[in-house]
Amino acid sequence: MRILAALAAALLAGCVSVSEGVGSMSEVGSDSVLIVGKVELLPKLRPDEQHVNPPNDILNSKRYFLGRAVMFMSDEARYRERTGNALNPALEETFFLKVPRTQKFMVKGTVTMEMRMRSGHLDQTDLVFPAPLRLDIRPGDTAIYVGTLRLHRDEFHEVTKAEIRDDYASAIVDYRRKFGAAAAPRKALFAPAK
Repeated sequence: MRILAALAAALLAGCVSVSEGVGSMSEVGSDSVLIVGKVELLPKLRPDEQHVNPPNDILNSKRYFLGRAVMFMSDEARYRERTGNALNPALEETFFLKVPRTQKFMVKGTVTMEMRMRSGHLDQTDLVFPAPLRLDIRPGDTAIYVGTLRLHRDEFHEVTKAEIRDDYASAIVDYRRKFGAAAAPRKALFAPAK
């Protein structure tokens, strides 16, 4: 799948919004919920490991891929070419991302390892997350903690094991540092969609 091409084309057309992070709770409206969590790779991503050189990158789309994941959200448990919302968390850091309350499924997730033009074609290698995952968003939620998605990988950029860890205590420390005395997120770990 050519995630960059699809993401860049959708961004240009205004079809996909990209959430890179929330600075304050006032950015989360009544139609959205803040999700708190983390994406980790084991072994961790080395700085020289990604080779991302998109052609004609006038929108600086490269920033969406270096040291970051792309997670597509949807209101149904299947991936469609344009889901309308992509989350873009930095790897190995607690993320604070806004998602529409109706989009309760992470239907595709990737870390782009290589992207470059070769012989006139875009060559892309992605580490692909197990999906779909379900978010347990309830009517009264303003913020939920979804856990740490820890992805064990091999030298071929394949996920060999995926786990959802409960690191709530450390995430709450990061949450309090960022948002102060705001109500703590409800624990609602990612779960496989059935």
